[in-house]
Amino acid sequence: MKHLFKLEDFLVKAEKAAVVALIFAMVSLSFMQVLLRIFLHSGIVWLDPMLRHMVLWAGLTGAALAARYSRHFALEAFVKFAPAPMHRPLEIFASVFTAAASGLLFYASYKFIRDEFSSGSVAFYINSFPVKGGWAEIIIPAAFALIAIHALLSILRPKDAAGGWI
Repeated sequence: MKHLFKLEDFLVKAEKAAVVALIFAMVSLSFMQVLLRIFLHSGIVWLDPMLRHMVLWAGLTGAALAARYSRHFALEAFVKFAPAPMHRPLEIFASVFTAAASGLLFYASYKFIRDEFSSGSVAFYINSFPVKGGWAEIIIPAAFALIAIHALLSILRPKDAAGGWI
């Protein structure tokens, strides 16, 4: 079990690094695009669609991080307002519900990405290089898989003395 939690810690560190890198890149590229439009009355054509996809990646990766710390659904409100003996059963129910919903959404998004690849759709072009829609949106099933993994592992994860997740 210890190795499983270490693997999850590695995943969490990678998710945090990805969110930080994406946000830094989005701010930098957006600022550059604004400067290009103000001073050169021009801009990079493919940058706006790429930034929209980067927002998708950052948001869904952040959702996976939120699932790791059980800060993701309104079901948490039921746990907090319930009597103390009901906390653990409700936390388990919320985690199982989250994992099940994420599993269904993973399956639907997997089918969507499969169709994107089979249709050969292009999300945007970087100069003459086409970025396929499937690659630009592959974060969708990946994020739902991560959310399900974090939710299932939260059932097994012990709490510290203050009641927070270890």
